[in-house]
Amino acid sequence: NPILHVRDRLFHTLFCRIAITYARAFPKPLRRFLEFAILVKALVVLGTLVYIHIVFARTPINCLQSVQKTWPRHGILRVEIVNNASDNYSIINSYEKEYSDYQFISDSDLGPELTLASSQSWNETDFDSVTSSDSGNDTETEIRLEDIIVWPEEKYIVEYALEYGFLRLSPKTRRRLNISVMLVTLDPSKDECFGDGFSRFLLEEFLGYDDILMSSIKQLAEQEENKGFLRNVVTGEHYRFVSMWMARSSYVAAAFIMLVFTISVSTLLRYSHHQIFLFIVDLLQMLEMNASVAFPAAPLLTVILALVGMEAIMSEFFNDTSTAFYIILIVWVADQYDAICCHTYISKRHWLRFFYLYHFAFYAYHYRFNGQYSGLALFTSWLFIQHSMIYFFHHYELPAILQQARIQEIIQQGGNNEQPGGNGNNNASNMNTNSGN
Repeated sequence: NPILHVRDRLFHTLFCRIAITYARAFPKPLRRFLEFAILVKALVVLGTLVYIHIVFARTPINCLQSVQKTWPRHGILRVEIVNNASDNYSIINSYEKEYSDYQFISDSDLGPELTLASSQSWNETDFDSVTSSDSGNDTETEIRLEDIIVWPEEKYIVEYALEYGFLRLSPKTRRRLNISVMLVTLDPSKDECFGDGFSRFLLEEFLGYDDILMSSIKQLAEQEENKGFLRNVVTGEHYRFVSMWMARSSYVAAAFIMLVFTISVSTLLRYSHHQIFLFIVDLLQMLEMNASVAFPAAPLLTVILALVGMEAIMSEFFNDTSTAFYIILIVWVADQYDAICCHTYISKRHWLRFFYLYHFAFYAYHYRFNGQYSGLALFTSWLFIQHSMIYFFHHYELPAILQQARIQEIIQQGGNNEQPGGNGNNNASNMNTNSGN
């Protein structure tokens, strides 16, 4: 197709000019420093992920061990993160953070069914995963993670109940139906289940306490036949605990899902780029020849709907719309890099292998550990993909472009040097001809 050939030539020319400008603006030592800085950043984030995984993911969170036998099975367990909570902190104070119009309910209105339990500190034990009594397969309780959006005040409150309907009731209705609510407050600065000082710093400044709360509730759900339901009071999202078979063969499923998502998104994005480029070409021809042009509404609408549907499917798989969007964005950047920037034999042959390796690492971690800390895992994968892109560009693509530019410059200088000599010989022959005459 000549239009595709013109598009590829245009992008290649722009890429070469930008690469030459980049090489002139950033000398080789500075390029090496940039490459090394991104690698160090990726390794630091990877080390942080490994540390968090060892401390929190592989170690059971037993912050609620004290209420494992006493929490109301026919009621609601409300867990809240409170720093330096006072001794008279009650369920009313907790409800006031959720409902702005809850002040009219007094202590006497709550009744004895609303009990308060203080948090305690517990020793941590190592574990690989929550397993059932079956020796053949690993069974792990999974939380259906949804969008986690922290309030500006950074409140962390969750409610857990075996009956889903209890979580949807207002405090008035719970009081009228005599549904008991137990409040448990956790203090990150005092409870040992939050780890050491460095772990507390990471949780407070970067990660938040949502995963800690959900993991603590998950330990209670493992002891119940009916796994129950969880409500994030801050975001209003509801989760369901399910028993899920999770063996080592799950990596094969993760690889298959990665290939399906990546190829589908790449195909849709390339088709949309092609349609947009065709429209731009037709628009330029219309302006040049003063002719009418038809807007490709049907193809673009088809692509848009397909991308929206793909994002919805990915959001259902990852249980997070932000993760699905960032994955589509990463695939788009990688697809553009492969189509525009990879021209040498080594880059074409090996860079995609590094991309799929780093991308699969994220899918494997997410699929194996039920999306726990998947945001940090995706960011780590993206940093390594970014480093591979810069590495292949610095070591293979940029030297080839600079070498080609030098060859063209030498050819142009040779042509300019030969042109004056050729004119002199022509003048000399003309003079000899005139003298002979």
